[in-house]
Amino acid sequence: MKKITFLLLVSSNVMFSQIDANSLFGLPKASTTEMNSISLPNEGSILYNTTIKGVYFRDDTSWQMLTPIKNITSTDPFLTINNNSSVFEITTTFKDVTSELMFEDDDYCYVSMIENGTEYLVIRYDKTDINAEMRSTGTGAQPSTLAEVQALTYN
Repeated sequence: MKKITFLLLVSSNVMFSQIDANSLFGLPKASTTEMNSISLPNEGSILYNTTIKGVYFRDDTSWQMLTPIKNITSTDPFLTINNNSSVFEITTTFKDVTSELMFEDDDYCYVSMIENGTEYLVIRYDKTDINAEMRSTGTGAQPSTLAEVQALTYN
């Protein structure tokens, strides 16, 4: 009977002991050069890049860095993002938009519109990076030709 009691005490002690650093699961490590020289990496592979000090995963064509979300911001005038203890609250404010016109040249696509009946907004999208957008706003007549939207100042 004493032997059984002794074994139970040892087992319960092991369950509450600290985790040994050698027992942690680690990702494969590679420098940027090594990572990029892997021939035919499998989609879904994950590794730790020792050059960048970050975790990467392989999509169907390239290595993508997994970036922790610490802060989200927006330059969109219709979108407000508040960070409250890592809980992101997103609020949208839509304006009354009318008279949308679209134009295109070799480098950009333009969308011209009237907001709230009195102001115009022109958004210029770069054809090489659709996420790169610039805006021009003003009052008065809406820019309604390609030449007028090209002549605006964007920021």
